[in-house]
Amino acid sequence: MVEAAKDLFWEHGYEGSTLADLEKATGLNRSSLYQAFGTKEALFAAALDSYIDGFMVPRLAPMDRPGAGPREVIAFLRGLARLFRADPKRWRRGCLWVNSLAEFSGRELPDSRAPEYRDRLSAAFAKALSGTKAEFSLPPGDVQRRGRMLTAATFGVWLSARVDPLEAARICDDLVGEVRSWGVAEVTPGSPRRRAR
Repeated sequence: MVEAAKDLFWEHGYEGSTLADLEKATGLNRSSLYQAFGTKEALFAAALDSYIDGFMVPRLAPMDRPGAGPREVIAFLRGLARLFRADPKRWRRGCLWVNSLAEFSGRELPDSRAPEYRDRLSAAFAKALSGTKAEFSLPPGDVQRRGRMLTAATFGVWLSARVDPLEAARICDDLVGEVRSWGVAEVTPGSPRRRAR
């Protein structure tokens, strides 16, 4: 039921998903929906939680792990590019989390988890860029600045995917090249580590 609602919200947005649409998608009548969730907002919150925990958290987790490094940043970006190339039609709907931020820009969000995306993504990038496996050494201010830059770029990638997923994949490739230019060597264990110039 939550999965069906999630797909509807993902495809049509919060405002574009009517109660009648939700009834049809979930197979529940209005009174059952209200009994199960209380409000449309609560159903949206459950759907967004499902998306965050099932799709986004696993993608951010490698950058959040102890000992993560820039290679995990590269793997994250390459993973997005693979998604876009493998199924452009599916990913034309973008990211439910980013879509929600865009849809409710300047208004109160129906789910308190929606705004955390920016901070969580930025923290994951910063952690990986300053991690113990880093193949270069960046001053703390640089780590934060580049983490914010990658966060903004990731938002842009997801919005670009709604227009052209294959172009979004190319942007991910460009971001990989940018991160590598900071001195990241995709080294195997035991090979020399590069430092930023």
